Amino acid sequence: MMVRKTNIVIALMVATAVVFLFANQSQSQDKAASTDKGGGMGYSMFGRGTIDISDLNARLESKGYSTMSDNFFSAGGGGHRIFASGLIIGGEGHAVLGEEATSGNYKNSVQIGYGFLNLGYIVYSLQELRFYPLLGLGFGGMTFTIKEDVASLSLDNVLDNPGRKAEIATGGVLLNLAVGMDYLLKFGEDKTGKAGMVLGFRAGYTLSPFKGDWGMDDLEISGAPKIGITGPYIRLMIGGGGIEK
Repeated sequence: MMVRKTNIVIALMVATAVVFLFANQSQSQDKAASTDKGGGMGYSMFGRGTIDISDLNARLESKGYSTMSDNFFSAGGGGHRIFASGLIIGGEGHAVLGEEATSGNYKNSVQIGYGFLNLGYIVYSLQELRFYPLLGLGFGGMTFTIKEDVASLSLDNVLDNPGRKAEIATGGVLLNLAVGMDYLLKFGEDKTGKAGMVLGFRAGYTLSPFKGDWGMDDLEISGAPKIGITGPYIRLMIGGGGIEK
């Protein structure tokens, strides 16, 4: 369970590492001559999306709990390398958070974390503007939490009733289908290339081809709905990068 709970942290760590990797690579392009029309970009990503949790909500409703919204906010980052052939290789990671729902004295919520390695291709470019499709393969985890809504507790309260919070988690392999647009707002240019701020957007869909089982700590949870991290999203991108001449 501890491994599954750290999926969000891992996704953000991967995203941060990728951002620094590609940002440093793009900055070094101004110092090294190149004859290829490649480049590198690193960026933060923020957006919203929908995750299909209808089966989970149906189970909650049948037990008297409030249902949760299927709209989620995501924050993360990534980067990619552009090759002279138009090939794109990159990665990204995200933390995806939903709103809490109140059910009497309890609150329930869903948290998601995932990361992808992406492969894409530039299908159209015009000066600093580029369009491309992406196909990504990765892993994600979903944690569902129910906790008692109390303002404060004494040690005696905890000892008398330690079961005030329950977390169950599931995870599995994910696919990422997306299209993207990048615009390089250049701040500098020389004979080797140009560099500046990257602005753009991504729109896509995550698929969960193999839906995993639910677990709590080291216990397998039987009878849980088979749901995956599936749904559309749209994200804004902001970062830095460079394009070689």
